[in-house]
Amino acid sequence: MNKSILLAVAALALAAPVAAQTARPGAATVASSSLVTLEGAERTQALAQINAELNGIQRLQGRFIQTGPDGSRAAGTFYMQRPGRLRFEYDAPATLLIVADGSVVALRDTALRTTERTPLRSTPLSLILGERIDLERNARIIRVSRQGAWTLVTARDRAGQTDGVISLKFNNGELREWDVVDATGARTNIQLSEITRPASLDRGLFRLEDVLAPRRR
Repeated sequence: MNKSILLAVAALALAAPVAAQTARPGAATVASSSLVTLEGAERTQALAQINAELNGIQRLQGRFIQTGPDGSRAAGTFYMQRPGRLRFEYDAPATLLIVADGSVVALRDTALRTTERTPLRSTPLSLILGERIDLERNARIIRVSRQGAWTLVTARDRAGQTDGVISLKFNNGELREWDVVDATGARTNIQLSEITRPASLDRGLFRLEDVLAPRRR
């Protein structure tokens, strides 16, 4: 599978080409205030707070906006259920669907009629979908910084199975945005909005069979 696609989704942006469209404004982006690199006890405390927030998530649902390296934008709906389950549905005219069922990640392009699969553990999605999240142990942390109400964690894949760098962006402790820079230097941005924590989600959202035959709405 194209590892830049999975890197971008994760650690939850898709670098694969999608049809450009007009997307609604997303969540507030990182403020223009000065960026401060955290060291020592401040860095340790920030990572502990982020780990606690991510480990506290059971289910999330919301909207996303993806901005590609060429400035094209696409939007859609995401669903997440830890451990291991994720679904990214793109609004038309984009033709991508991504589903993680707990062990496998599948990407379906309905226009090309192709489906690609890879083990979840081989993707950066495992950083945020794992049963127990510890960013410092599971990733190679490059930098932890703060900018106003935002905390930024920039990391690489510790196992070396995926090229590129991901920057997770937390606003008041909640994951709201991330950037991915792939091995070529191309940057993809994802913003999350309208986030809710539902009491339950339909199990069918995370079935791989649904990738092969998407559900009718």
